[in-house]
Amino acid sequence: MGKYNESKLKKYRVLRRNSRLASTLPRTRLFSKHALRHFLKQYRKVIAKPIAGSGGAGVILITSLGDNHYKVHRGCRKRTIRGKSATYRYIRSRIKSQYLVQKGISLARVNGRPFDIRVMVQRRSGSSWVVTGMLAKVAGAGYIITNIKRSGGRVLPLRSAIQLSSLRSASADQLIQRLKAVAVAAAKQLSTYYANQRVYGLDMALDSSGRVWIIEANLWPDISLFLKLKDKSQYRRIRSYKR
Repeated sequence: MGKYNESKLKKYRVLRRNSRLASTLPRTRLFSKHALRHFLKQYRKVIAKPIAGSGGAGVILITSLGDNHYKVHRGCRKRTIRGKSATYRYIRSRIKSQYLVQKGISLARVNGRPFDIRVMVQRRSGSSWVVTGMLAKVAGAGYIITNIKRSGGRVLPLRSAIQLSSLRSASADQLIQRLKAVAVAAAKQLSTYYANQRVYGLDMALDSSGRVWIIEANLWPDISLFLKLKDKSQYRRIRSYKR
């Protein structure tokens, strides 16, 4: 059960114990026929994704089109299916591992492409949690996932992505401060369970109205994304905390 303890569902449940963080978490359950039907009834967009693994592998977006029709988007492929049961059977036939079902977020966009945000939160022994790096991951054309390798997307400085987006609900400074506050609170909450952890790579998001979300938390985040930014100062800071 060791790996299960590091699963996305476990980390979601740990975070949900904090009432302040609960509203930043898209509702998540184990994938099943009942769970999918329930989510499709409640939400226009639903995500199905592996309970373990990373890099956007296997992520599926299901969007309600109305009149009992659903668009299923895998990679850059799309298919329209009639009925919740047929949609479940189609997805079930294409997944080989244990999956989650999650409320879909309408991500903020840059030039029509969705982006999410990698936030690095770190601490040194005996010191407080600090946000050491933030960047935006913009999906490639036709993709729902923002993983750079899989979708052919790109990274941007977070401030640039916000300024290039259609977000107008708050200034870039205000949105960045909100993201930082939620990220530090998430790191503190996760550490009630992962007591020895010194770093988290949080995948966060701003939706189209500027609301902050935590998509998932990574215990072993890849920091090479920060090397793709022209300014390497965040990468150097992250590395300095890892020593």
